[in-house]
Amino acid sequence: MTILVSGASGFLGKQLLLRLLTMDKEVIALDINAPDDEIYQNPNITWILSDIAKDGIGKNELPKLEAVIHLAGATLGAGNNECLFINTNELTTVRLMQATANLCDKFIMASSQVVYGDVNNFSVSEEYPIFPNVSPYACSKVNAENWMRWFYERYGGTFIILRLCGFIDGKGLVDYLIDCAINGDAIKLFSKGKICRDYLPSSNGIDAIIRSLECQKENDFFPINIGSGQSLSSSDLALIVCRELNSNSEIIYSDESGPQGNFIFSIKKARELLNFTPDNLVEAIKLYARKKKRQSIGGNDA
Repeated sequence: MTILVSGASGFLGKQLLLRLLTMDKEVIALDINAPDDEIYQNPNITWILSDIAKDGIGKNELPKLEAVIHLAGATLGAGNNECLFINTNELTTVRLMQATANLCDKFIMASSQVVYGDVNNFSVSEEYPIFPNVSPYACSKVNAENWMRWFYERYGGTFIILRLCGFIDGKGLVDYLIDCAINGDAIKLFSKGKICRDYLPSSNGIDAIIRSLECQKENDFFPINIGSGQSLSSSDLALIVCRELNSNSEIIYSDESGPQGNFIFSIKKARELLNFTPDNLVEAIKLYARKKKRQSIGGNDA
């Protein structure tokens, strides 16, 4: 049967489409805009271009679906526009579930570690209360999860929430460190570089989504933490990057507090339910740093 992917033109979406194609899956790709590369022309993907929050799926006829993988939405980088997050994260989720509730029994949504708030903990399990006290983005992700629970109670089926950590290749701290190291710029670390956060390569996030498709647990609603479970401070990360790239960038250990405290996932549930095994975080960062350096000098990405 067919798999519907929302947010198919995005950072994770395009990676997921390519993985699904290698599995010979029939794919319906849903997004507000078409991607600007050759994946839009792939004959094995049916594209639906629609503003889900405004129009739902539109007038398109959908077949019976194996699963819905919901990646569409605004991220933390969208700022503090509350109405934007309500539309793109909450209303989009509701409209998509309304359109597909009677067409499939498995709904998988990409959520975020931000739903736990600022817990300052090195082993955050799914039993931790969700507390969206850090941003409008966090509030919208918690509300989207609650809407999923409502649809589960009403329609039944399997609803899987993947609470994802940050990605090393997601334009966050690791990208900042690598860019500074490549250019020889000074690296400023808040909280004297002592804060530890959880990171994964985005390819591991795709692995978790694929394993969720294959999960045999039926007729249930459950969140799963997806992270490395490996603790590295921002100072550790900076030193790994600088050594790997032979960079002389100065590392400045600032007394200024970072926006959030320590946060490392417990991934016991992901291991048990999805047989999820993350890459070694140090090696993944080294590999990504070398790739970005090759790109910066026009080298081969392979």
